Amino acid sequence: MGHIRGQGQHRGTRSGGERVAAVVVFIFALAIALGIGLWFGIQHRNAAQENAGQWSIADSAASGKELSKSQHAPTPVAEHHGNSPDCPDQDCIALLVNGDLLFHEGLWNQFRGANTSATDGTAFNFDPLFEPMKQYIQASDIAVCNFETPIAQRGGPYSAYPIFNVPPEVADAARNVGYNACTHATNHSWDQGADGIARLWDTLAADGIAQTGSYKTEEDSMQPLVIDSPTGGGKLGLIAGTVSLNGEVADADWRVDRLRDTDDPHHASDIQRAVDKANKAREQGADIVAIAMHSVVEYIDYADSWQVTEAHELADTGAFDVIYGAGCHCAQPIENYNGTWIIYGLGNAVTESASAATIVNNQGVTARVQFAGKKGVKGSWRVNRIDWLPTANQQQGTYRWCPISSDHPIGTCWSETQDAQVRQRIWNVIYSMGADQNVVREWNITQE
Repeated sequence: MGHIRGQGQHRGTRSGGERVAAVVVFIFALAIALGIGLWFGIQHRNAAQENAGQWSIADSAASGKELSKSQHAPTPVAEHHGNSPDCPDQDCIALLVNGDLLFHEGLWNQFRGANTSATDGTAFNFDPLFEPMKQYIQASDIAVCNFETPIAQRGGPYSAYPIFNVPPEVADAARNVGYNACTHATNHSWDQGADGIARLWDTLAADGIAQTGSYKTEEDSMQPLVIDSPTGGGKLGLIAGTVSLNGEVADADWRVDRLRDTDDPHHASDIQRAVDKANKAREQGADIVAIAMHSVVEYIDYADSWQVTEAHELADTGAFDVIYGAGCHCAQPIENYNGTWIIYGLGNAVTESASAATIVNNQGVTARVQFAGKKGVKGSWRVNRIDWLPTANQQQGTYRWCPISSDHPIGTCWSETQDAQVRQRIWNVIYSMGADQNVVREWNITQE
């Protein structure tokens, strides 16, 4: 009996080795099942991420896992839209330009200090003359002025037409109102010879204003001016040139950037020099390049033959994004020539009043040219809008830059009637060469 009972117990009980093998098989099967489940879970999560872009923070918190922004969130593209009211691309640069700073004795004496021989910057204070311009400069990114004339040393002596030597405090006021740069290739650049050029260069440099057009050294003359947009939109290359030096001859041809007429033996080399500087500017990172042309035919409301021929030839090189001019002391048309925008004449920014026979001398145009594109990407940039503003050289009998605008940001300049007449006249001139009014628009700053 005991032997039979023992046999029954032996057949119904597994050995230790059999139990271990069973446990191993069970664990192996469980691991396979868990692995298959995890694989399906990962595939489901990846599919959800592809559809939704990434887990939401709430989903991540619910799952107990931390969202990795570096793995799941795309790196945002930095955009620099600048100060103008719209920008249709990743980056924009709004360039403000206006006409000549033209100072005669009757103008500068209105702003004299107690001692016009002072050498500490107090001989004159031109800040009130420029002050209304500030809101327009602040609605742009880069503001460029044009010095029609050389400047005197601090304390004088000063001289006006025909050989200019104007108070250097003009440069101080240009700095104070917010100009970033100035051009100075004009028919009066050589009025005071190399010394006059050096004084203007050194004074603008001391005021922190970038510059181009006339030069102290040949090395300076070979370098293009490249300006970083303060609002980050990109870089502007700036070139200048004048058709005339009023019959004078500089001591070296590199002293003043020139754009001489087609019948001048230097014409072709002048064009090539401008193109070479534009190309060098792009090599130095310029996204856009503008060129300022200075003419000498005065008081007209159309583009003269030199302006048209020269501007078209420059445009045909493909080196320039916009061409603009001064020198005629008059507002002139805006034209799109084969895709290049040309602003032929901006008149005077500030000036002494002229007589009725040359009354257009007292008027000007300030333009804001907006370029849109992608910083550092060649071929992406274009002019997408040009805002223009007619201006007067007085406000209610006081010399002061004054916007003639339908929104009257500082009130009337001369009178309601005269302002309206001048505004309409300049409107007619601006569009006389077919400028597209969807691109070229009157600037009403209070509507921005």
